[in-house]
Amino acid sequence: MSRRLLVLILVVTLAFSGILMAKTTLVMWDQLAATEDIVKMFNEKMKAEGKDIEVKLELIPYDQMVPKFMAALSAGIAPDLYGMDLVQFPFFISIGAFTDITEWAKELPFFDELTKGMLEIGMKDDRIYGLPYQIDLSTMLWNKGLFEEAGLDPEQPPQTWYELVEMGQKLTVDKDGDGIIDQWGFNLAGGGAGAYMFWFMPFVWGNGGRMFDDEGNVALDSYETVQALQFWADLVHKHKIAPVSSVQYGSGDRYNAFVSGKLAMFLGGNFNITSLLQDAPDMEFGVAMIPKNRGEFASFGGGSLLGITSQSKNVEAAKEFMEFAFSEEAQVGAFAPSLQLVARPSLYDNEYYKDIPQMMRFADILGIAQTPYTVKYNEIYDPVGYYFESVFLGQMDAETAVRECTKEIEKILAE
Repeated sequence: MSRRLLVLILVVTLAFSGILMAKTTLVMWDQLAATEDIVKMFNEKMKAEGKDIEVKLELIPYDQMVPKFMAALSAGIAPDLYGMDLVQFPFFISIGAFTDITEWAKELPFFDELTKGMLEIGMKDDRIYGLPYQIDLSTMLWNKGLFEEAGLDPEQPPQTWYELVEMGQKLTVDKDGDGIIDQWGFNLAGGGAGAYMFWFMPFVWGNGGRMFDDEGNVALDSYETVQALQFWADLVHKHKIAPVSSVQYGSGDRYNAFVSGKLAMFLGGNFNITSLLQDAPDMEFGVAMIPKNRGEFASFGGGSLLGITSQSKNVEAAKEFMEFAFSEEAQVGAFAPSLQLVARPSLYDNEYYKDIPQMMRFADILGIAQTPYTVKYNEIYDPVGYYFESVFLGQMDAETAVRECTKEIEKILAE
């Protein structure tokens, strides 16, 4: 055999070996800094196991998540994995942007733990395209010290609308007799349609209503929605347990009122816990489900879903990363230290949550979370914001507002 042939064989062999040994690199997009820890843990695990798989993470600012993904899909350069705001998933599923992972997902040992109300936002026609990854939940917090001062049981927050009014009236106080309320029992979550979706919709669900039916049609125009809208307006204008100004309060306004002891019951979420422990270390506060009326307890499930894009050429490797991302090692190791919510209720009994009873409460709230399913979530913000606020400000009756809001959303969905 000639020397030249030997060299040629060696070159071909090395080249072929290089192909076989080439590392599989997955590109992931997400907005969460905590995902950096998960990616690091996964890459170290793959290296320790001798697997040539690695994930490269690109953090995407929230306001760029949709337009950048649209551009990448059009150019054929979408990432392999995307942790995206869950309310955007229905649209991208509808245009075929994500891979069907149904059979694989249902075989995951933790699949039955995942909250159904949020899982459904990543589905279409009973097929699964994304799993609940990062969790934000709407809830109500209460100041136990103010409850005790009002002669109320500090361990028993209101569970019904009736109890909310009854307790709220006892907690709304003019302390110095000057005719000006110094401490409010409750206030609305104002400041825009996003707040109404996150904190008002649980009142609609808790009254047996809903925004969309199972086929995606608008179901807002109902007695249940009208009653919920009127109830919020009545909290301000009739029962007077919430200030008129709270209709336009941002989250920061409500939070500051709660921290300063001027607000007894506060519509907030898991994202308030860390700051409350720092800003009000002496306050005894609890986390409760949002009061309900004729329906079931409900919470708005916000956050993100994690899915594999339809342009990924490494689906099996991407599945391996997804399974790791939901493991106890990843969820507890990356999310729990900063008191972010983990996606699996069985993991709430961890070293970071166990001494903070407020965090343990979210395991139950996670089970009642749900999210409106529509391919045009952002577009419905304008009518929701305008018509809901008109009722809360006493500028429009609830029945008219619901009817007109429904018409506007129907037009948007038909476009």
